[in-house]
Amino acid sequence: MQTDSPIALDIAPVQHLPEYVIGFPMHVAITVISPPNTAFNGLRFADFLDVRDCIGAQIDGPGGYAANYRPASYANPQTGGHAGRLAPGESRRMLVDVSPYFAQAVEGPYRVRFSYLEAYLAYTASAVSFVLRRPTPRETALLAAAAPDRPSFVTWGQWTTHCPIVLYTDTLAPDNPLRFNLLLRRLLCGAEPLHTVDPGVLDILTGLYAPEGRALEAELRHIRGDRDRYGAIRSRILHEAPGLIWWVRMIDAGGSYLESLRFLP
Repeated sequence: MQTDSPIALDIAPVQHLPEYVIGFPMHVAITVISPPNTAFNGLRFADFLDVRDCIGAQIDGPGGYAANYRPASYANPQTGGHAGRLAPGESRRMLVDVSPYFAQAVEGPYRVRFSYLEAYLAYTASAVSFVLRRPTPRETALLAAAAPDRPSFVTWGQWTTHCPIVLYTDTLAPDNPLRFNLLLRRLLCGAEPLHTVDPGVLDILTGLYAPEGRALEAELRHIRGDRDRYGAIRSRILHEAPGLIWWVRMIDAGGSYLESLRFLP
């Protein structure tokens, strides 16, 4: 970790996939941790819909390709919205789509150092390596069928929260590179009320997506009034993904990502 601050946040090793498909979302999980005796207020946190100008990236790729993205620091986080707090010793996991940083990238191996920006300070994680590859004909067809309107939106997050006239409803396989966004779009835009949605639809969110998948299932269980299952999933999240404690607190208080973003009753 590198930082400009004597009292520093820590940043855990970035979790990522071994390869990503050009033209699809590129999710990585970045977790920041406050020191045991220090709280941080007014932090800006990214999520799977928006990087919120707090995630940077130093990219080295094939053929000498290099790029450096460091969003502008913000003088007053309170005016920017989405400000939050880390209590002493608390962690915050952010699953974020970094595909906008690779809009000009070509296929091949990449080495990337992601960073988290807090006011005027930067915290840089250790480098990670992964491969970008071209989509297969099947994946190209998937984009054409499931996301023909994607060019109308700046980011995949914006696309995901826009409800189309016709929703893509084909079966989603666990290896579908668009599965997270397609599933989220179905939950936000589908005609079925959330309290009747089968939480089993989230079973395809494995590996990198498993913690967020469990948090979304916790929301559905809470909405359904399934106290026993909600309690079991809640305990599992707190044990296996303490960086999502903020999400559990939100659900406990009656909040919900799905209900707040959903456009239908």
